[in-house]
Amino acid sequence: MGVRILCNKENDRACLYCSTTMWAFGNIMYSREEAEAFLEYLSKDARRYTDKELESEYYNFRRDVWDKDM
Repeated sequence: MGVRILCNKENDRACLYCSTTMWAFGNIMYSREEAEAFLEYLSKDARRYTDKELESEYYNFRRDVWDKDM
């Protein structure tokens, strides 16, 4: 059990959720691949961040990693 990725294949969007509590959290991302890369980018379990911290980490990830690769 842990952090999983929930995908909407219709419009290729993804979000994170906890498979223990069945609670979705964090930003809506543009693809499963982006969500996977974001989880790898984080230095600790995504559930350990506050909403504000996770939002900041996602912003940094988009700025420093994801947008540069695209």
